[in-house]
Amino acid sequence: MRIKGAVPMNFSGFQLFLAAVGSALILFVPILLGYVWISLLGWFFLAASWGTSVEVEGERLKFRYFFGKLCSEVRVAEIRELKTVNRLENAVMAREFPGMFILIVSVIIFAFVEILTPPLVAEYGLNSWFVLEATGLVYLGFMVLPFKRETQAFSLVLLPPVLGFLVNRVKPGSIDEFSIFMATFMAFLLLVGYYRTDYIVLKTSRRSYLIAIESRGGAFRVLREMVQLQDGRGFQNAAD
Repeated sequence: MRIKGAVPMNFSGFQLFLAAVGSALILFVPILLGYVWISLLGWFFLAASWGTSVEVEGERLKFRYFFGKLCSEVRVAEIRELKTVNRLENAVMAREFPGMFILIVSVIIFAFVEILTPPLVAEYGLNSWFVLEATGLVYLGFMVLPFKRETQAFSLVLLPPVLGFLVNRVKPGSIDEFSIFMATFMAFLLLVGYYRTDYIVLKTSRRSYLIAIESRGGAFRVLREMVQLQDGRGFQNAAD
């Protein structure tokens, strides 16, 4: 049975590894080695890291990714903790999934180093890297803010135009208006998507999984009922 509206996010495990490889191929390899076509392979790995579905099959949960061809399996009895993390006011996504936090920080640092490297700036320009840097900083802000700070998170949408203004003050004409608009628009889309979604953290003794839920509450009830029926030994269950 497929859980409608539920997808596993690439915040841990092999999915995170695929996302890291894809990011490296897109950002690092083409610039450092000069093989720009490798970026296409990077986008393939990045897309492959995105989850496609969460399925219930007997006593197992299957988290499908790599265009539905690969999956991670979890026995219901293995689940030790299940919580809708965005319903917990003090929950911080970076604390739950430090691997993704480190990946985003690495990408931001690389983009910043690129901005400070004249030969790279001369060859590739600043606009595309500004969009990457600005949207990365916005997403990083979401990850470190507790979910109860949604109001403060909305102010992060102003970060791209402020950064663009500051960069152009230091180096006039470096960032064009379209790039500032795109970074701001992407930050807004990230904000809306981040706070309109339920996030279920499922933990076993081996690792944690993050499931994004479009339909608020419904999928969590399915998972909770399965675990309660299957495993009477108990686990930490932080519900809404």
